[in-house]
Amino acid sequence: MHYSSSTITAFLEIYRLHHHPRDPQKQTGEAFIQKEQHFLNIFQLGLFEIYDFLYSKCTDTANFRQWIIDLKGQDFFNAAALQFHELQSGKNNRQKADFVDALTTEQHAFWNTNGYLKIEQIIKRQDCDAVSDLICQTLNIDLTDPQTWYPQHELLQGLMLQKYQDESIAKIRNNVQLRSVFSSLYKHNNLLANSEKVSYNPPVNHHFYFKGSPLHWDIDFQKGPRYYIQGLVYLNDVPANRGAFTLIPGFHQQMEEYLSRFDDPESAMTALRNKGLQIPIEGKKGDLIVWLESLPHAASPNHSDSPRFVQYVSFNEVDF
Repeated sequence: MHYSSSTITAFLEIYRLHHHPRDPQKQTGEAFIQKEQHFLNIFQLGLFEIYDFLYSKCTDTANFRQWIIDLKGQDFFNAAALQFHELQSGKNNRQKADFVDALTTEQHAFWNTNGYLKIEQIIKRQDCDAVSDLICQTLNIDLTDPQTWYPQHELLQGLMLQKYQDESIAKIRNNVQLRSVFSSLYKHNNLLANSEKVSYNPPVNHHFYFKGSPLHWDIDFQKGPRYYIQGLVYLNDVPANRGAFTLIPGFHQQMEEYLSRFDDPESAMTALRNKGLQIPIEGKKGDLIVWLESLPHAASPNHSDSPRFVQYVSFNEVDF
């Protein structure tokens, strides 16, 4: 455990100084970016929570380390430190071919054509309910009382609730069947789960307007579109009018040509929003929706009689 402890302590010092609010010692290059992603994945930490701590509360590296231990537990920290050390030292050498394809030929064909896929009720109902209950408890929502459906909370940003740490969230994040879908689409099992946020979308009314983002890409256009898969789990039944997730099917096949008509991606997206090409993807509690990052997508206004609950899920590929 000595080597793993030294590896993570050294990285925590570099990472803390990189994000130092007054005197940052910025790291550059792909190696640091990759290490940062491995760190966040292995220790299952969300960007919002870690940035909040580093920029407003952290005093030194020992304090940073203790914050993670307090958040995750000593046993988790030790196991994660060992995994991080093995990954950085190249001792974890699984083969990319080592996976079982969980999808049918028809599902792969649909994916290739449309760039998205819905897998029905992959998550158990009680696991979905546990996360929905957590969201309600965090926001002090009583589903039997619509007056409580429109809370103000420091962790609530638009539709996104920046909450990452709970056994119920981790259970869905680490679900074996869910992972197998991503492995099947990436065609290997060298994946680390991202610590994604959850989402709460109440019905619009005369006093509450839709707070979601318009149609958009989640793409770093300095690097360009990748074969990167995004995903979400519906935590309750979501008909088309309940703030359903929307996207433009098949756009990955025309994105390059479409972007070539515009000076920049922002202009391209502005024009695309006016075309109304997106469709709602309705679903049931426990359904998983995955899509390529090159598909324009967005949540939609909730015009139903109850809130919509979602947990986002995704994985990063790991090169050994």
